[in-house]
Amino acid sequence: MLQSETAQNCTAERYEHALAPWQKAITAGNCAFENQSFYRARDHYQSALYLVSNLISHFTHQYDRQLQEEALMHCCPALVVAAHNLADCYLAMTLPHKACEQLIAVHQQLAQLGDHANPQVGSIAMRHGMRTRTELMHFIANHQAHKNLVSWATSVLNTPHSAHPYH
Repeated sequence: MLQSETAQNCTAERYEHALAPWQKAITAGNCAFENQSFYRARDHYQSALYLVSNLISHFTHQYDRQLQEEALMHCCPALVVAAHNLADCYLAMTLPHKACEQLIAVHQQLAQLGDHANPQVGSIAMRHGMRTRTELMHFIANHQAHKNLVSWATSVLNTPHSAHPYH
């Protein structure tokens, strides 16, 4: 095996290890959701979201640009999965306002991360932010009866993101 392949495998293993608690929480949340234990699922998804948010905060404040980029390549998809699963759980609990709030929060978090001083980190965040944008548009299309929520989500989608203290 080439030395660069060995280094890549070690790097991937490091991020898998860092995300292991997130994976455990997501798996437990999915099992609870499938069993219609929505409150338990919510708690697991919230834990997963908290875990990955802390990892993102940690890695975005590192001075090693390559470390930032590699970590965010793993953490941004995990953030989106946790947030979208939590939003789906809120919808299953007939709490569309909480689902909308969650979708908006993750969309704004990724938009702010898109303003990161490292343009590669910003690019990674914006790529995953497109998924949250799509989910917000689906929410708007499917919840027209909730005019306040639709208005709120629409205003978020139409508001350009501003600079964030990552600079």
